[in-house]
Amino acid sequence: MANFAEGTIKLRGRAENIKSALKYMFGAVGDITIEEDTDGEIITFTATNSYFYINGTKRAFIDNDSFKIHLDDDFLIIELDNFEQAWRAIPDDYTKISEKFNVDIKIFTFEQGMQFTQEIEISKGKILKDIVRKYDNYGWEVAFSNLGG
Repeated sequence: MANFAEGTIKLRGRAENIKSALKYMFGAVGDITIEEDTDGEIITFTATNSYFYINGTKRAFIDNDSFKIHLDDDFLIIELDNFEQAWRAIPDDYTKISEKFNVDIKIFTFEQGMQFTQEIEISKGKILKDIVRKYDNYGWEVAFSNLGG
C-alpha cells in the first residue's frame, strides 16, 4: 500500500482559464457533477465518490465530495485543500495542465511516513521549483506533521 503525500494545490490565472483547467482536471474521470450559477461566477463540483481524481495524474486526487469556487474577479488564486498523491507529488503530471490552460500551479505536501515536505511551482508549463526537504526530527520541525503517510 502506498503512502500518500497530503497538502494543498493552488491555481493562479485568469478566471476563465482556471474554470477550464478545473473542468479538465475533475470533469473527465468518475461520476462528477459540475454546476454553474446563472452569472457563471460560482462553480460547484460534486462527486458521487468521496474524492475527485485529477485527470492526467498518477494517483492524485482531492479527498472531498464537493467544493465550490468563486470566480468573482478577472485574475484569481484558488486553493484546494485535501490534495493527495501516492508517494509524492509528481511535477510532470501538472506541466501539461499549466501549459494548456495558461495557469500557474503550486503544490505543497507533507509526508509523515517518509518524513519529507515537497514544494512545487509550475508556470507556463515549466517547473520552476521542486524542492523536497527531509528532516532530522520531522514531528518537531514540521507544521502539520500528522499529514501524509
